Amino acid sequence: MIRMKRSRDSASVDGLNHDYLDLHIDSFRAGIEHLLKIDPTLKEIIEHSPFTMFLKENVAKESMEFYFNKLASSIISQQISGTAAKNIRGRIVDMFDGNFPNYKTLHETFQNNEEKQALKDCGLSQRKLGYIESLVDYFYNSEDDIKDLFENATDEKILEELVANIKGIGPWSAKMFLITGLHRLNVFAADDLGIARGCSRYFEERPEVLKELQSKRTLIRKSKIKHKNYKWKIHDEDIVELCGDLFDPHRTLFMFVLWRMSDINMDVVINNEKRFMSK
Repeated sequence: MIRMKRSRDSASVDGLNHDYLDLHIDSFRAGIEHLLKIDPTLKEIIEHSPFTMFLKENVAKESMEFYFNKLASSIISQQISGTAAKNIRGRIVDMFDGNFPNYKTLHETFQNNEEKQALKDCGLSQRKLGYIESLVDYFYNSEDDIKDLFENATDEKILEELVANIKGIGPWSAKMFLITGLHRLNVFAADDLGIARGCSRYFEERPEVLKELQSKRTLIRKSKIKHKNYKWKIHDEDIVELCGDLFDPHRTLFMFVLWRMSDINMDVVINNEKRFMSK
């Protein structure tokens, strides 16, 4: 195991702010303690502010409607701004008397050409309308199978099934659903731009970690991420993946730490964390 250097003013796990931890769900507490055992220098960025998604007050009761809502929101928000996605969702809510429709309601909507067009007129492109219809069909026709999948299957199996059965849901979107919908704690998206940028900063501050990981790599996997800002370095995807593996089985929480490290303006990052809740 790679051992991180403790900074002079880093506290041990016993020195965590318990009031801060008590705001969060129990699994978050266990995960954060694990992260700090691996790298105590993360304490300051972790305790900068609460992690919105893991606050006790924000953890919704999981249900098929909740899962559908998360996946539908993910499709709506693809390749558009957060404001545009919020406006489209708001129009859909207005169309259905103040509530976002569930898959049973939308199944009926798609049977009526006028209502289907009205849904499209809320701001959905023809392609996204097709993606939503694919999602509706999957949930409507496979409800029991999906329940069993989400309750009993591995993360890898869930990713495989979502990508195979829902148009518009790719590996990245499926991983984000594992986090926001199923609250899985060992998800890691090495191909995410924010993760790549945060990992670049992580290695910049911890060159000894990068050096050791490079000595352990077995299969080089180049990053597909491109950027024009040469103030940070894009590392190969397998190296980013190995970095995440250091914090197994709590890689999801480490992803949130890397997202925080991806921007020097922490206010921007925290606002992004709050918007992440709507995905």
